[in-house]
Amino acid sequence: MMIMKASQVDEKIKKVYSLYHKAHDAFVDTWLEVILFTPRWWLGLGLSVIPWILWVKLHNQQIRGDLIRAGFFMAIIALILDSIGLQFGLWLYPYNVFPFITAYLPWDLSLLPISIMFMIEIFPNRHPFIKGIIYGTLAAFIGEPIAIWLDLYEPLYWKSIYSFPIYILLFLLCNQIAKSKIYTVNTKK
Repeated sequence: MMIMKASQVDEKIKKVYSLYHKAHDAFVDTWLEVILFTPRWWLGLGLSVIPWILWVKLHNQQIRGDLIRAGFFMAIIALILDSIGLQFGLWLYPYNVFPFITAYLPWDLSLLPISIMFMIEIFPNRHPFIKGIIYGTLAAFIGEPIAIWLDLYEPLYWKSIYSFPIYILLFLLCNQIAKSKIYTVNTKK
C-alpha cells in the first residue's frame, strides 16, 4: 500500500468528486428529459403523498406519537439501506421522483413507513413475530414484485427472498420502538 501525502489524497478525492459531479449532472439532464412528468413519475408522486393522506385520516390518533416514532425510524433505516444497495449496484430505480436523492422516496419515505405504522396498529394483541412475518411477506413477495412489474424498481443483484428477513427485522424493531415509552411524564405534583 502506497502512503500518500495529504495533498495527493486531496487531489485524488477532488478528481473522483469531479467525475461524480459530471455523472450527476448527466443524470439530472436525463431525468429532466425523459422522466419528469411521465406517467410513472406521477405515480411516484402519488405514492409519496396519498399514503400519508390516508394514514392521517385512518390511524388511531391516541397512539399517533408512538406510530410516528416507529415510522420515522423505518424511513431513516430504509433510506440508509436503500442508499447502500444503490451504491453497491444491487438495484436501481428507473423513475426517481427527485433526481437529487438516488433512493426511491415513495418507497422509503411513504410506503414502508406508512405500511409499518398500519401493521403495528392493526391486531395489537397479535404476536409481533407473526406480524413481522406477515409484513415481510407482503413487502418482499407482493410489494417488490408489483414495483418491478410497474418498472419502478429493477433488482440487478438482489432477490426478494433477501429482503424478507430484513423486513421482518425492521418490523420487529419498529414495533419495539412504537411500544416502548421513551419519555415518561411526571403527573404527580
